[in-house]
Amino acid sequence: MSERAPGFEEYIPSRLEWLTVMLNSLVQYANTADQSVQSIYIPEDDGKTILLIIRHKDNLDPENLKMFEDNARNLAMNFAKSYKWDSWINIQTQFDPIPKSSG
Repeated sequence: MSERAPGFEEYIPSRLEWLTVMLNSLVQYANTADQSVQSIYIPEDDGKTILLIIRHKDNLDPENLKMFEDNARNLAMNFAKSYKWDSWINIQTQFDPIPKSSG
């Protein structure tokens, strides 16, 4: 029997992994629309937490940043709700400011 190439090896993602892949595929379009803020969803090792990383220009208005975070969290929870997974999903936010370039 021949060995399968690494890309053809079977892999079954967890619910959390599946959810973050789907969310990241959705937000790629939102990320291109506004270059001052970008987000990515990462599954954490506890099996129930999504780390929402928000990269933003460091001079972004805090109200706009909060609105972006709320929208990103709502998107994730609404998507989880469509699978009936919202009862166990936890979302933690990490902000990653992008400093102004000097010059």
